[in-house]
Amino acid sequence: MTELIGMTLGQYRILEEIGRGGMGTVYKGYDAALEREVAIKVLAPHLVWEQGLVDRFMREAKTAAHLKHPNIVTIYNVGEQEGTYYFVMEYLPGRTLAEVIQQEGALPPQRIARIAGQVASALDYAHAQGLVHRDIKPANIIVGPGDQATLTDSALSRLWPAPA
Repeated sequence: MTELIGMTLGQYRILEEIGRGGMGTVYKGYDAALEREVAIKVLAPHLVWEQGLVDRFMREAKTAAHLKHPNIVTIYNVGEQEGTYYFVMEYLPGRTLAEVIQQEGALPPQRIARIAGQVASALDYAHAQGLVHRDIKPANIIVGPGDQATLTDSALSRLWPAPA
C-alpha cells in the first residue's frame, strides 16, 4: 500500500507509513484545511471485497468517534474514496508500548503501574459506554511524552447486555 504515499484521501495527504496490522495500514498524514498532522488507518485492499469486514471497519471507526477520554485516541473522520476505506484520527507522537519494551527491556514497576493505570482508565470508560476493546496489546498503546499512554486501534464491539 506504499502507492498511497503522496496521494490524497479526502482532504488528507498521505505522508508516510507508520504502522501495519491485520486489518490495514496506518499512515501519517496532513490535514491541510486544519493545518495539522493526523494518522490515517486504511483498510487493507484485500479485505474490501468482504462486505462484512468493510461494515465492521466503518462501524468501529464511527463508534470510537463518540469516545472522549484522554487515554483513547480521538477519531476525526471516516470515509471512502474510490473503494479505499479509511478513518482519520489524531496523530500521537511517541512509540508503541511494544517498541518501548523492545528498546528498553523490562520497565520499572512504578512506570508499568503508571502506564497500566491509564490504559485501565480508558478501558473502564469504554466499558461504561457499553463497549469493549477486542485487541488490547502493547502494539495498540502509544506512549508519548511524560509516559502519556493512549489506547489506539478501533477494535471495539458492543457489550451485551450494556451496563446499567
